[in-house]
Amino acid sequence: MAGIRTYRRKSGDVSYTVTWRAGGTRTGRSEQETFDDEDKAKRFRDLVNGHGQQWPPGWVKGRGFVESEESDVPDSLMFPVYAHSYIGLLTDISDQTRANYGKFVDRHMQPWFGEHSISDLGNKITRDHVSQWILDLQHGRPGPLHPAGTVRRPYAAKTIANLHGLLFSILQSAVNAEPSLRDSNPCAHTRLPKGNDT
Repeated sequence: MAGIRTYRRKSGDVSYTVTWRAGGTRTGRSEQETFDDEDKAKRFRDLVNGHGQQWPPGWVKGRGFVESEESDVPDSLMFPVYAHSYIGLLTDISDQTRANYGKFVDRHMQPWFGEHSISDLGNKITRDHVSQWILDLQHGRPGPLHPAGTVRRPYAAKTIANLHGLLFSILQSAVNAEPSLRDSNPCAHTRLPKGNDT
């Protein structure tokens, strides 16, 4: 897991260096990024942990998130906006179910996918992102975009399956769009937890 080391410069200023091993293995390459602000360091640490001990997609060392003009993604294709739009247009659910789906997106998906695109453009959602999300739900871990100190509880296999089903439907609608927004659904073939492990 990524950690933070605090250093005091000769000037008296304090710096915060996030350190980790690539891939989370003992033999992984040693990586680090330094910040002048502790909150920014904590946020970056959580992003590294949320992306499997790898540099967050789109992050350039020493510069932060850098998006080229070619990969700019409209707000309408960012996960939070698209997901709520999808739920709002469902015609076969009650208003109560619609409200519940919205809460599921905000509480159990946005902290993991809030900075991702549902399309094949930019920082898209991948199978690895979905797998990490399921593991975090299973073990009660917060997402990369949760505030520092957030405490969550582990979820049962059935609850995870229900949440995965909603995420699958949201992303499948992007595959089925005309024209299609992405080539495949990253939720396809996901191996979900079984039984009452929680």
